[in-house]
Amino acid sequence: MDNKTENFLVLPALKVHQPLSDFYVVSIPAQKLLKVAFSEPLKYVDNTGRVQGSQRPENERRLKEIAKYIESVEMAFPNSIILAANYTQLGSISKDDAVRWRIVEENGSFKLIIPKEVLLAAVIDGQHRLKAFRYIEDKVKYEDLDLVCSIYFDLPNSYQAFLFATINTNQQKVDRSLALEQFGYNVDDEPEKAWTPEKFAVFLSRKLNVDKEISPFYQHIKVTPLEADKLFEEGRIKTWVISTATIVDGICSLITSNPKRDRILMQKANIFSGRNREMISDVKDASPIRNLFITQQDKTIYDILLNYFEAANKALWSKASAKSYIVKTVGIQALFDILKMILAKNKSIEPQALDFESYLSKVSDIDFSDKFYQASGIGRSRIKNTIGLKIGLIERDKIKRKDIQYYDEIISGKNTNIQSDKWYWED
Repeated sequence: MDNKTENFLVLPALKVHQPLSDFYVVSIPAQKLLKVAFSEPLKYVDNTGRVQGSQRPENERRLKEIAKYIESVEMAFPNSIILAANYTQLGSISKDDAVRWRIVEENGSFKLIIPKEVLLAAVIDGQHRLKAFRYIEDKVKYEDLDLVCSIYFDLPNSYQAFLFATINTNQQKVDRSLALEQFGYNVDDEPEKAWTPEKFAVFLSRKLNVDKEISPFYQHIKVTPLEADKLFEEGRIKTWVISTATIVDGICSLITSNPKRDRILMQKANIFSGRNREMISDVKDASPIRNLFITQQDKTIYDILLNYFEAANKALWSKASAKSYIVKTVGIQALFDILKMILAKNKSIEPQALDFESYLSKVSDIDFSDKFYQASGIGRSRIKNTIGLKIGLIERDKIKRKDIQYYDEIISGKNTNIQSDKWYWED
């Protein structure tokens, strides 16, 4: 029978049964946990877009702040540290029984066995709480301070990233692009029919970013994992970039009016035993290419994006100055809004039948660096309205009367000379 003299740690555990996987809740002394757990920042491995790891890079300033909190009389960490046991720093699951963590059951009770002082547990969530213990001044005083841990066994790295993203997507301190990239980490591990709209959009955003031969977004999508330069053999070009979140949101807007709703509906079935896009086919949603997504016409969707944004590149981006809002977040968001309107207007959504250039060439002379535009929600609306008015997708009576003179001036090639005190208007 296992005992404390033969193993690094033997601790009582509580088993928790949930759909993704069973896990175990254990109280582990922080200083001892530091000796067996590690965190791995999400990073790119090569130029195919393959990634490894699941965490944000460490923030030393934050670690020191947390350390001071640990040393205070009000220190409390009631939330659990989430661990993936038996995961090595090389990115694989250990098969070595001499070091593998395991659970033993005795008379209905469970014990966690950690055989040796070996780094064999990846931190899925809570790395800063744990690593802050390295910065406390009196380590002896806090040697026996316990941390609540939720431990998954033999969980693949892609699902570690999925858990991190699921936990942190709605938390402001976590970069949303990073969370989305992690949320879509395991697209290669899932059948395409099981991809949710968000995962599909993450997949397309990665493809748009690395498709050197034909993508107008090549190297223009900012990625947050470490070693992102490995994506581009010739090095990253110094030019405008847009966040992953901006592209993912734009693609999702063409497929669904509520990505979270669709994700929850699809997650009612397991990835490998029934989950598929048809699970959301009965939902009433007027998004223009939703049916293409549900029927897995993925190449058609990709071709639509390529053709449209190549037209945007010719008409707008290639001529834009660094100050132009058309190559900033609000500009790309507005262009997705216009694409959605074009797709909704046309009966045919075959890429070859959609002459995007005939639309966008009409706005090639618009100065989107005018002060009328700005990097905010109102800037997005103004760019959308300008393009929509010029190409006939938006009627003049839909524009506020007090704003129409500024649209007219811009469309006619004049500078509005608008002053900042007029920017409080809302469209």
